[in-house]
Amino acid sequence: MPLNRQDALRLLHFCLGPDDSGSVDLADDGAALVTVAPAESPAGVAAVRTFEAATFDEALRQAADAGMLKAACVEKQIAFLSREGDREARTTPEPAPVRPPPRDLFPRLVTATASLLHELQVERGMSAICAASSGRHFRRELPRQRQRVDGRRERLSGVRRELAEPLGGTLVRRLEKVDTHLRAVIKARAALDEGGIGAPDVVATYSAAALELLGIGDGALVAFAAGAQHAGALAAVALLYAKEKTGIERARMGAAFAARSFSDEDRQALAALVSAGRSYLHIFSATAPRPAEELLARALASTVEADLGRAEQLILEGREDETDLDARGWFNLTSRKIELLSEVGAATLGLLVAG
Repeated sequence: MPLNRQDALRLLHFCLGPDDSGSVDLADDGAALVTVAPAESPAGVAAVRTFEAATFDEALRQAADAGMLKAACVEKQIAFLSREGDREARTTPEPAPVRPPPRDLFPRLVTATASLLHELQVERGMSAICAASSGRHFRRELPRQRQRVDGRRERLSGVRRELAEPLGGTLVRRLEKVDTHLRAVIKARAALDEGGIGAPDVVATYSAAALELLGIGDGALVAFAAGAQHAGALAAVALLYAKEKTGIERARMGAAFAARSFSDEDRQALAALVSAGRSYLHIFSATAPRPAEELLARALASTVEADLGRAEQLILEGREDETDLDARGWFNLTSRKIELLSEVGAATLGLLVAG
């Protein structure tokens, strides 16, 4: 007999990688949905993929065929759970239907998460440049930016308390991991103030926290954005990933400008970040509501995008001196692009609420 929702979820968690995540759901038309969010994805590959089929068995096999799960694990677990289900079918009642979550749950949670992520990304850029410049840049601005991050963290905690019941165990655990990584950020702040941390460690610490925040968007997509809302929600999450690529670019290349030294590793990282960012924006354009897609098109046609593209190309060619940018100039240029993407993201979430 086909797997039920509970068994499909058990199988998925058993076959996921140690740091991967995923969930199962039923679409409004009764189709089985299996979503997999790997911890790491190759450049150009979506971080979150959803597979739809008539049964959970088929959707899980699709995920295995796509390389998101191990096929041998899936087949063994399907066989095992099917036998177990046959034994229990005569005595185990079907679970009560799951009431769909409120339509605004995904936008509310992701809006609060994106706001904290945005301010954390700004602090990461400032902190990396501060570390690389031995405090010449952003030393005075950092205390205020840290307050902004802490305020957004409190706002997310408030939303978490308001939504405690519908969040479920998986998202609660994700939020707990966010807290753990934000405590590491606080330690990095102290180390930066004491001159005891370098730019690479700053970028790594803040980026680990950012990755956990992105995981909240992944989890909310799986848990609260089924049916007609799913495509727009996927677009919103893809845009967050695109912003993060540009945010890492801002911090890492900004530190190189501050240190007046670009390595081959920096150029390779820049090429990978630009490529991955474009891939996420392609996903956004393919899945976003039409008005949001048009907003992104206008942002990508702006002088900001053109100026940044020229600067990126010069860096990749080893001609960064021709950009006429210093660390602050680079920070400001990349920040303008990120602000444009933030406006597109806010509009996308607003369309989800209105739709």
